[in-house]
Amino acid sequence: MTRHTLALWRLSLLTAIHFTVDMLSGTLPGFLPALRQEYALSLVAGTVLLTLCSFSSNGIQLWAGTLRKAAKRPKLVQLGLLLSCAICFAGLAPQTGAFAFLVVLVLVLGTGVAFAHPEGLRGICAIPEGSVTPAVATSLFMLAGFTGYATGPLIGGVLVEKFGFAGLYFLLIPVGLLLWLFHRARVRLALDNAPEPHAAPAHRASKPVSAVPVSPLTFRELFLLAVLINAGCGIMQGLLPSYMEELGFTLSFGGFSGTLFGLGAGLGAFGTSFLIKRYRVLSCLKLEIAAGIPLLVLYLALAGSRWAACLAPLAGMLVGAGFPQLVVLARTAQGSLALGARMGMIVGGSWGIAGIMLLLAGVAGKYFMLKTAMYLAPACFAAALAMLFILGKRGGSRAVPVQR
Repeated sequence: MTRHTLALWRLSLLTAIHFTVDMLSGTLPGFLPALRQEYALSLVAGTVLLTLCSFSSNGIQLWAGTLRKAAKRPKLVQLGLLLSCAICFAGLAPQTGAFAFLVVLVLVLGTGVAFAHPEGLRGICAIPEGSVTPAVATSLFMLAGFTGYATGPLIGGVLVEKFGFAGLYFLLIPVGLLLWLFHRARVRLALDNAPEPHAAPAHRASKPVSAVPVSPLTFRELFLLAVLINAGCGIMQGLLPSYMEELGFTLSFGGFSGTLFGLGAGLGAFGTSFLIKRYRVLSCLKLEIAAGIPLLVLYLALAGSRWAACLAPLAGMLVGAGFPQLVVLARTAQGSLALGARMGMIVGGSWGIAGIMLLLAGVAGKYFMLKTAMYLAPACFAAALAMLFILGKRGGSRAVPVQR
């Protein structure tokens, strides 16, 4: 196998594992209505499970990003994939004490997700630029996660609707196959060092320009934007299946609706990865979110009609496309965090804090109807848009590129 082919094979395996890990965590929103009915759980209790999964997967991810800095083999990726299988055993919860059992289960699931992400991103960063550019490689990796989490509600909803909770055992088959293939591929990790800042010269000589785009914002600014975007996406993907079930649709259609939104966000992210070096990033983000908010509001208003589902991927494509762009920019943003820590923060930390909005939406759904609570999602995107305009007017903070 040539070096180029080996790099692409490792990229494929890393993206496949990212897809599978996030798909496993994404199944929970899809069969949550059935879980609530089986064990007599309230909407708030169901939202607590979703939030705990988000907190554990993303909070622990911050710590996981600081582990094994000198490691060259991604053992945490394999362990994370294995622990993520915990969700397959949701049907084993006892009738008495079911909520406590499910809490432990989602915490194990979240820990698995947390372990897989930082080293997975370090594996992506170790892929030679001659094989695929960092922006495209990172976007492919993020697209796999988006697609996995997006298809999770559909897969979980269909399996539970057709086979009961025992249908989740089918998901153990691809996990076993991936663990075997990943072990044989001998994936390596990038060094976990902080970027070395230096002043960018006005004119470059014959030295080639790095394929990694230079961030116009500081890491702190990127992080806050990521929190707002992820909060909106988290509310949509976490509660949309329950909202559709409340409107009278089947479990599978609720999962399908969540999948449409998530797939739109993932495809939009991949498409914009090719534009990130040609156009101003802030302008692209503002245009995407400004166009997506009205579509999202229209979809929520018309969600009771089946045909309105066609609006979900369009809205997701626009409002959710910015997050992977922020992940790419985080590699060169001004800040002192090492690579693994900043990847854990921008991916895990932002999703963890966004989980607070998901919990608030669940509580609001109990007291003000779930339909009203769903509009917190476009409110989060509107806040991100306002921040982008403020940063654009200020000109953003001047960042420095990575020394090559």
